[in-house]
Parts: sequence; structure tokens; C-alpha cells
Amino acid sequence: METTLQPNTPKVPKEQLPGIVSLNPTDVLLTEADRKYRDRMLYMAMILGNGYKSKVKITFQSIDGPRAIETTVWATTEASVILKGGISLLL
Repeated sequence: METTLQPNTPKVPKEQLPGIVSLNPTDVLLTEADRKYRDRMLYMAMILGNGYKSKVKITFQSIDGPRAIETTVWATTEASVILKGGISLLL
């Protein structure tokens, strides 16, 4: 999977995420291999968050363009990522 992260991606405070970000309803990853890679990376982020209390940077696509959030990942499911504070992002 080729990842292109832009250093000037606007950061969103996790507390404001539900109110200010409209997520893109379509998956930006086109291949099954890319989606499996994302799942592995999210699982590792969950291990870092639960085991080591580490924050990770998640970049996602909203309808307003790319956004980033730095937070602790508490859990992952097939459909979402659950962040510290019970906030979830759909995949």
C-alpha cells in the first residue's frame, strides 16, 4: 500500500470530531489488500493505546478534504475505530 501523508493536513481535536467533520461515505481504499493493511495498522494502534497508552496519528478523508487526529485507539471493529472517550470513526 502506498501512503501519502501531507504534513499540513488540518488536525481535528477529538472532542470536536462528531460536530465538525462529515466523513466521506465511500471507502477511499480500493483494493482488499489495502483494506487488510489498514486493519493491521489499526490493530497495532489499538495495542499501542491499550498496552502502552500511546497516541497515534490517524489521517482520514472527510467531505471537506483530508483531516488528521492524534488520539488513543481503544478498539477496532470491522466497521469502525473507537477512540478514547467513546468517539468512533467509521471505516
